[in-house]
Amino acid sequence: MASSELSAIELCYATSSAGMHPSHNLPLKLRAIAGSGFKLAEIAFPDLEAYAAQNHSGYQKIDNAGRGDIDLLCEVAREIEALCVELGMKVLAVHPFSEFEGYTDAKKREDGFDRAQAWFKVLAALDCQMLQVGSSDDPETSGDLDVIARDLRQLADEAAAVDPPIRIAYEMWAWGVHVNTWQHTWEVCKLVDRPNFGLCLDTFQICARAYVDPASPPNVLPSASAHLAASLENLTRSVPPEKIFYLQISDGSRKVVADTLRENAQGLPPLYAWSNAWRPLPLLDVFRGFLPVVDVVEAVWRTGWRGPWSYEVFYEADMAKHDRDVPTRWTASARESHRMIMRDLEKRGLLHGA
Repeated sequence: MASSELSAIELCYATSSAGMHPSHNLPLKLRAIAGSGFKLAEIAFPDLEAYAAQNHSGYQKIDNAGRGDIDLLCEVAREIEALCVELGMKVLAVHPFSEFEGYTDAKKREDGFDRAQAWFKVLAALDCQMLQVGSSDDPETSGDLDVIARDLRQLADEAAAVDPPIRIAYEMWAWGVHVNTWQHTWEVCKLVDRPNFGLCLDTFQICARAYVDPASPPNVLPSASAHLAASLENLTRSVPPEKIFYLQISDGSRKVVADTLRENAQGLPPLYAWSNAWRPLPLLDVFRGFLPVVDVVEAVWRTGWRGPWSYEVFYEADMAKHDRDVPTRWTASARESHRMIMRDLEKRGLLHGA
């Protein structure tokens, strides 16, 4: 593999509070990310709020209507942005903005847009120009794609009007009630029809619907390989590379017992519970990841896309440990995982001239 091919790829690592020990605060994770050579970070909004609460007694979280200590949170966000500058990093995106689109209740719609305006202020403080929106898992929302697109179109227009403008990266969540495949997000994207609205594709989310039985993860669907291959061929043919704003990469572990997911204490849908705690890095055998992640990456690569890669992992069995070395271990492992993915892509003849 030519060194220029590797150096041209923008690498990001996503912070996440899910499954992490409270001692792994946001600055600790950002320093680990930078120390492993990543120049981009994807910041979880709950991470930022947790850090604000740790340092400011009585901090009031931002609620679903955008109410809370927004000025204080922006102050904390500016501190984090200054740290990123010190570390030679930039915030690629903030996530996850969820349970937003598809409401027919006027008050819930209004609350969602008020919340968006609050988040836009935080993005500005972080010097970040991309908001990730996860497809809604609220059964009270409409399944009409025109209604969903109406809300997201307005969100994109409001995001374009702020200074500096913000792009919206729409991600299908495999447990979403109406939008839970990449095909759904692409149909919505076409309906929204705005230049600042595109997709965040995720290897785990795609495989969780096209390769795994959604009701009983991590069981593989009958004829899973053929089913996924057809889906990925369609993706390569259908989605223009400029509409893929970035690619999130993670695997799914076989270590989890399906009964544990069905009976999880939070009452989450099985795919959501699996996603929250059993998503390791690809190609590192110790975690028993089994999803065909490289096949998904290949399909995205074949569209002509050459955007940022974001490594997003949730592995509670290790990340929940009271051990300040955990973030450094995982970011270093992400670099190794990336190297192995690139090795496999090179074997498939995909990297020449990249």
